[in-house]
Amino acid sequence: MDTTKDQDEAAEPPTKVKSVAATILGEFFDTLEKEEGFGEIAPGLRKVVLEDGVFAEPSIRAALFPDAS
Repeated sequence: MDTTKDQDEAAEPPTKVKSVAATILGEFFDTLEKEEGFGEIAPGLRKVVLEDGVFAEPSIRAALFPDAS
C-alpha cells in the first residue's frame, strides 16, 4: 500500500470551487459594469451579493441607491 500519494494530496491546500450560481452572477456583474450608468453601481452590488452573500432587499437597495441611505 502506497501512502505517499495520500500524504501528498493531503498536504495540498483545498482549492475553492465557485458554484454555478456564483459564476453566472459574476458574469452578470461583469456585463452590468460595462453598461452605461451601471459602472459605479455594479461593484457595490457584486460585493453585497457575491462576497457578503446577502440577498435581503434593504442591502441590495442600499447598493443600488447609495445616495438614498
